[in-house]
Amino acid sequence: MGGVGEPDWEPGQRGAPLPTLRWEQVRRHNLPGDKWLVIERRVYDISRWAQRHPGGSRLIGHHGAEDATDAFHAFHQDLSFVRKFLQPLLIGELAPEEPSQDGPQNTQLIEDFRALRQAVEDMKLFEAKPAFFGLLLGHILAMEVLAWLMIYMLGPGWVPSTLAALILAISQAQSWCLQHDLGHTSIFRNSRWNHLAQQFVMGQLKGFSAHWWNFRHFQHHAKPNIFHKDPDVTVAPVFLLGESSVEYGKKKRRYLPYNHQHLYFFLIGPPLLTLVNFEVENLAYMLVCMQWMDLLWAASFYARFLLSYIPFYGIPGALLLFVAVRVLESHWFVWITQMNHIPREIGHEKHRDWASSQLAATCNVEPSLFIDWFSGHLNFQIEHHLFPTMPRHNYRRVAPLVKALCAKHGLSYEVKPFLTALVDIIRAQQEEATERAG
Repeated sequence: MGGVGEPDWEPGQRGAPLPTLRWEQVRRHNLPGDKWLVIERRVYDISRWAQRHPGGSRLIGHHGAEDATDAFHAFHQDLSFVRKFLQPLLIGELAPEEPSQDGPQNTQLIEDFRALRQAVEDMKLFEAKPAFFGLLLGHILAMEVLAWLMIYMLGPGWVPSTLAALILAISQAQSWCLQHDLGHTSIFRNSRWNHLAQQFVMGQLKGFSAHWWNFRHFQHHAKPNIFHKDPDVTVAPVFLLGESSVEYGKKKRRYLPYNHQHLYFFLIGPPLLTLVNFEVENLAYMLVCMQWMDLLWAASFYARFLLSYIPFYGIPGALLLFVAVRVLESHWFVWITQMNHIPREIGHEKHRDWASSQLAATCNVEPSLFIDWFSGHLNFQIEHHLFPTMPRHNYRRVAPLVKALCAKHGLSYEVKPFLTALVDIIRAQQEEATERAG
């Protein structure tokens, strides 16, 4: 007991010393059904509990056999509450002579980032302004009403219909942003209120499942731009990104004309992601995972939309309006969310520390009042990824501190003009496909 070896300590043995473990032992437990992870130098066996993890088994499993301390702090608001769930899973602690992180990581960077996080907490930058988010919800609802009133008063002609579709698409785009804030529990102090509000925004205002979104999106945040861990970049063989283009190029695997992927991207990327891929994946998730409440919320969106517009257009016309709105919002979604990620490093797991992994996968876009609103503050992608539970109205305040940390450690803190960021999405695809896969 207490020596270095496989633990034989039971969590119920209060007062008994914890077994001490080495990283070489922890590393062996990163298999399906057998996963350990380290948080604050304590070792937890999450093998069975992972299926009950609120963020999904994949999310927590992606940190198997790693130091997950900074991810633990990044994703959770009430740490003392979460630690109650971890206590029964505790099986040991790292031996005193073992480093806190496995592998050649920059210990000083990790310490400086944790000091930065503490400073940010002391500055109360994790506290939300209710009025800010109230105005966001209000202007979303106002656009929904305005679009309907426009058709009601002017009739279903081409001009009012086009304007209504644009207004509804903007409303849908802003709803993506608001539900994104709620999914990260960055509005209410009580996580349950965030989840309930997210179900309303995602379900009633958008017709999607909040659980499906969180399942995808939390994995993206845990391991951004990492193949087979981030769903947003696991898109081969349709598109080749980052290191996948090297792999396919060496093996001469050509399923599509990848040297032209920057061109067919315009045909199957922005127009169809929300309309086709997300709709199908979302419905499949709700049915397979039996998320019946989410299904009811989504059904309420379609019922409201069709009942609102069938009297003006009939069923075919209302469906055409729906498709037009989805295609427009899909363009917004792809360009705004990917301008910060696709031009950055995309590849296989490198087991970096939290700050380095997030900075390698993100860049910022020059801020302005319009860009901040239009992008839902996702132009501050660096700050959002480092502090995912931070309310977005505080990104501007924390940005200089993050930039100073990057300068101290020689890390890239890239800020681009908006149009340059959009063009770089295509440029990155063209360079990868032409130079490596061709």
